[in-house]
Amino acid sequence: MDNIITFEDFTKVDLRVGTIIEVNDFPEARRPAYQLKIDFGDLGIKKTSAQITTLYTKDQLLKKQIVAVVNFPKKQIGKFMSECLLLGAVDGKDVILLNPEHKVENGSIVS
Repeated sequence: MDNIITFEDFTKVDLRVGTIIEVNDFPEARRPAYQLKIDFGDLGIKKTSAQITTLYTKDQLLKKQIVAVVNFPKKQIGKFMSECLLLGAVDGKDVILLNPEHKVENGSIVS
């Protein structure tokens, strides 16, 4: 494996659990995507976009808990500013979101 990192590198990645509180279409995206607002508890609400329209409807995503990286720099995607990165397993072209098996407090640290 060529991409070996140290434990110290891993500890720099801030992984948190949040709950999706708003889902909107993102018609300006190059590939079909949603714009999401996610509640991370004490960290506040962060926005992101995700190309997950093939496996998830807006109703399925609303109130769903997810895992995201919350300490990347903001990224401009068209007219939209993404503030976090959802984590998921890539299965071909589809992304299956990672989420806790049981409900946990928003903002919980993933380690």
